[in-house]
Amino acid sequence: MTMPWNRLLESGRSLLRNILTPPSNLECEPWTTTESNVAIYRCLSRRSPPIPNEIILQILDHPSRWIRSQVINARMASDNEPMRVGIDLRNRGEQQILATNPLSQLEVPRIRRVVYTFRSRDQGWSSYPTHHGTYEGSFTWFEAGLTRPTATDLIDSERDDQLELKAAKERIRYELQRNRHAGREPETYRHELSRDHKLLQGAKTGDSVVLWARASFPGWENRLFNACIEVWCVDDLTGRVDDTA
Repeated sequence: MTMPWNRLLESGRSLLRNILTPPSNLECEPWTTTESNVAIYRCLSRRSPPIPNEIILQILDHPSRWIRSQVINARMASDNEPMRVGIDLRNRGEQQILATNPLSQLEVPRIRRVVYTFRSRDQGWSSYPTHHGTYEGSFTWFEAGLTRPTATDLIDSERDDQLELKAAKERIRYELQRNRHAGREPETYRHELSRDHKLLQGAKTGDSVVLWARASFPGWENRLFNACIEVWCVDDLTGRVDDTA
């Protein structure tokens, strides 16, 4: 008599929790690798009775087993020399800080979360003391977005025979975070967008995930010290499951 699938699934998840729980001292760096997921697959598929492939892949679609497919960093020279975004003759109060590589056809359906981490503050003063130290009346902020090339954006480049994108692209944006009003010290912010977020639901092949820095009105300045975008995907073991039987 075979074990019901729901019991097989719970059995696999229990094994995952009891044997392969990440060490508690690993806070930021990912510990999951495709190799460790292959090891889990081998362990579960060779149990008696063996757990079907479909159930194993459901088990691997757990946040503790996702893999980081892309990580893009931007670090300024020092805390005394942040990137500054404001209103001036050269800048209309917005600047693209980071952009991932274009998402591949295989990557898009596997994305489970995007993590934005950045350290920033505003200009450190304002004429509205009642708002100091709060997020009220703050006119510097960050946005998560996608840049999407259109057919007319692609032009042949004479340099290295590569495709280049014109400056104008379709932009999709969502506000992430405002800086603290008149903050004197930089603060670190971290935002996770799940696959239910509109940004990820709308992602298409060829899109790049982007971080924008924004500021409104003269005198307001968004000062950025470092930033990072991470793209996390489920590991479906494409091309490797057949080799693990």
